[in-house]
Amino acid sequence: MAELAELKKNALNWLSRRDYSEAQLSQKLRQKGALPEQLAEVVSWCKAQQYLDESRFLSMLVRSRTRQGYGYNYLLQECRAQKISAEQLNNCINALAIDWWALASAAYQKKYGDSQVIDYKEKNKRMAFLQRRGFSSEQIKAVFTELTI
Repeated sequence: MAELAELKKNALNWLSRRDYSEAQLSQKLRQKGALPEQLAEVVSWCKAQQYLDESRFLSMLVRSRTRQGYGYNYLLQECRAQKISAEQLNNCINALAIDWWALASAAYQKKYGDSQVIDYKEKNKRMAFLQRRGFSSEQIKAVFTELTI
């Protein structure tokens, strides 16, 4: 059992380095030995002091993953793991005005450049890459349609 002051200090230390989701911070505090009531108190204190902000974390996550070339489905899966709703994700994405088709094309170009698709097996491999990156089938088809033009 950890003391409340020590848990607040740990939380503040982690949050000073980067933003965390509420689920991530709760997990870290549990690992430090926080009891459920202490956990709730520390999390509510962090929110009251505006050290913990889900929308700020989500905005940072979306910007980071889109810069890395990930699509909507990847983000949705990651948000589910962080216990963030799809509605919150959609609101954040709308605020940032992300062009998923351009992002899918950029991810493809970064990986494959101007190299030609040799055969059907190679095309499937490239399509699977974009799918693992979290792009929809429509976005993937658009990338390959763009290549044939």
